Amino acid sequence: MRESVLEIFNHLSTFEWGVFAFFLAIAVLRMVYLILFSGRVAFLKTPPASAPEPVSLLLAFRNEEANLRKNLPTLLSLGNNDYEVVAVDDFSTDASLTVLGTLKRQDLKMHVSSMSQETHFSEKMARNIAIKAAVNEWLLFLTPTVSSFAPGWLSNVESVLNDDADVAVGYSNLKPNGKFVSLLFRVELFFQQLKSFGFILNGLPFVVAEENVAFKKQKYFEANGYHNKISESFAHLELLINSFMQKKTTLLLSKGEFACWEEKKVSFEAFFDLLKKEIRLKRFLSGNKRFMLFFTNCIELLFFPVAALLFVFVPALWPLIASVLGLVFIFRLFIIKRILFRLNERKLFLPSLLLALLRPYFKLVFVLWYRNTERKGNGRTKFIR
Repeated sequence: MRESVLEIFNHLSTFEWGVFAFFLAIAVLRMVYLILFSGRVAFLKTPPASAPEPVSLLLAFRNEEANLRKNLPTLLSLGNNDYEVVAVDDFSTDASLTVLGTLKRQDLKMHVSSMSQETHFSEKMARNIAIKAAVNEWLLFLTPTVSSFAPGWLSNVESVLNDDADVAVGYSNLKPNGKFVSLLFRVELFFQQLKSFGFILNGLPFVVAEENVAFKKQKYFEANGYHNKISESFAHLELLINSFMQKKTTLLLSKGEFACWEEKKVSFEAFFDLLKKEIRLKRFLSGNKRFMLFFTNCIELLFFPVAALLFVFVPALWPLIASVLGLVFIFRLFIIKRILFRLNERKLFLPSLLLALLRPYFKLVFVLWYRNTERKGNGRTKFIR
């Protein structure tokens, strides 16, 4: 066997040697990424507990009467009394304010404000009002659709916050509902957050979602609020948090005990908006973060096509090629399974494995389509309010 492999290598042309060397280089880089980025997330320890820091939970919404009735009582009964809930109504036309008023009379932790008229960029303005109204130093934004939390969620978060940190990033996603589009959304959001977590641990921090991310109120004002980002329609607090995140002052809470889940229906339009949001968020990141995202995406995109090319030109090396592919696949399988287990997302295991193979190529096509759409002037498909 050894002699036959050596004989094959002796007869390789320069082009075939080049393809083989390129494949090995990509495989090594892929393994390095899995170990240093995803692997570190899989084995990350929980930050040490300290004296609990009280948190202000922020809500900003429009026409969420049903979700407020259903979910806000849960938010007001999380088991400890050192937190507050600050809700800002963004000019709702339903009975959202009535629901808030009733709950405010029943619970002193509830604080309510509202916008009296329609304004430009009102989603960001509502968040700004909530931040200014908050009493506590630590703030954490949620949506009215958040319906379930890990046991002891808020106490767990408060117990790891400390004076040396500015940001604490937790995991959030949709609750499973059996719908295919919901599954697509959940898998995509999981992988987006997994990449974000890996970059945080390697000194290139950014977040892809504003929900379940705690940050210090002071940092918002030091960043001068939204400033020149106020017209961005697909993202809100993520833009600001990304502007002041640093590795040494960011806590990564990548376990299920710090997680929360939303209960809402999503459409394919919402799924595509999630992809657009990721594209647009990256444009506000620093150059080194954008380069690393581009580089790691290229490695992932090229891995299987180069392997297929090698199969075509040097079919005799198929045992070696298959072994490398198998090694990378098994290692990734192990890491994803461990991370999903830590996040209490076991139902995502098989779908995430299957969709992960096609996801890079689908997203490449989508990015090219979206950029072409933007050049034609139709890229900003979300109504800005």
